[in-house]
Amino acid sequence: MNYTDQWRQAVLPTWQASFDHPFITALHDGTLPEDTFRYYLIQDHHYLTAFAALHEAIAEHLPADQAQVLLALNEGSGEDTIRDKMHAELGITATDFATTPVAPTAYAYISHMYYQLNEVNPQAAVAGLLPCYWLYAQIGAHLAKLTSPKPLYQAFFDAYASDDFTTSTNQMLDLVNQTAAASSPDVQTQMVTAFKRSAVYESHFWQMAYQKERW
Repeated sequence: MNYTDQWRQAVLPTWQASFDHPFITALHDGTLPEDTFRYYLIQDHHYLTAFAALHEAIAEHLPADQAQVLLALNEGSGEDTIRDKMHAELGITATDFATTPVAPTAYAYISHMYYQLNEVNPQAAVAGLLPCYWLYAQIGAHLAKLTSPKPLYQAFFDAYASDDFTTSTNQMLDLVNQTAAASSPDVQTQMVTAFKRSAVYESHFWQMAYQKERW
């Protein structure tokens, strides 16, 4: 069993909580209110903006070959295209992004990622990026087969079950496993911690959106 499979096994209840969260189940059965999904998309835009910046910041501290992979992933995951279509369908504008503050959980998740980079090490920061890729790919693969009655929500699942996103996720898994293999036991422990905390924040992100969390 490779490093990342061991890490996921260690957080399996938290991982499964994302699959079982009422936000996800309501997306699947088509009952999630559109204004709740709209809230999610705006907050996810805030997170993904930081997520992209983190790829670039982390890459500056990695060996050249690893940095190249991370930067290519940042360019090629396709999430911007996925989201742009959904934003257009729900009438979400640049003004909405500019005038909607980052919610507490999204703020905490972003802060956690920058902490890993600035206060721990770039290896931990790379590990902290992984749950966003891996969890979405697995949720997409699982739910794309089940079909939501609401086309917008089905498109969300289909996007993360796509070949392009699956390829990006596999490349990220390879990068994290290679990084862990080249790291000392102490750094590996820090990578595990970052991964676990990001998995927790992914679960909390659904709850944030479901309750439309405010400060």
